[in-house]
Amino acid sequence: MEKHLGVKPGSVSFFALINSESKNVKLFLDEKLLSAEKISFHPNDNRASVVISGTGFRFLLDHFENEYELMDLTE
Repeated sequence: MEKHLGVKPGSVSFFALINSESKNVKLFLDEKLLSAEKISFHPNDNRASVVISGTGFRFLLDHFENEYELMDLTE
């Protein structure tokens, strides 16, 4: 995690993708996140949380350009 995302174990979040210069980190997401109105993540520090809009999340997902896979995690 430190090599590819610049964060220590326990502090990694969606926002760590901003540090993935080589885009070699694949993200696995619950498909329901794409329809969420608001989503909360740690800002690469597990002592706080940041809430972003679903629109903002989808924008960042495209902006980071990392490969991602949607999964149904309800089972």
